[in-house]
Amino acid sequence: MRTPFTLEDIARAHNGVTRGTVRKYLADLRDIGVRSYTTHVSDGHSVYFDSGGASLSSDPVHEPYAVSDTADRDAVQQALEAHSRGETDYFAFSKQLAVAGTSTWVMDTVTMTCTFYSKAGEPLLANDV
Repeated sequence: MRTPFTLEDIARAHNGVTRGTVRKYLADLRDIGVRSYTTHVSDGHSVYFDSGGASLSSDPVHEPYAVSDTADRDAVQQALEAHSRGETDYFAFSKQLAVAGTSTWVMDTVTMTCTFYSKAGEPLLANDV
């Protein structure tokens, strides 16, 4: 099944995103048909889903990071807070999440939430965007 959006559409929506414009980015993704996306901490690739369950996957964006088998909710929270303050870039943030046992994060364009998950699929932290 084919998605109503392309990776080029997603790249256009992503252009210029800052910490302060994430809600607008999610709204722009929703407008092109993205219901949610899952980012894999291990290599930074994302899988974008439409409301019918069709998906489109991006390429990896960084070298592989080993994700810890042990999840640490406090470390995930600390990594998110530091990133929110602008203390880390995407790559440092992703490395911190990997060390904290975060396997994926899911951005939901309808509920405007971000949820971080362990390798076992356990939700570690959920935040409004």
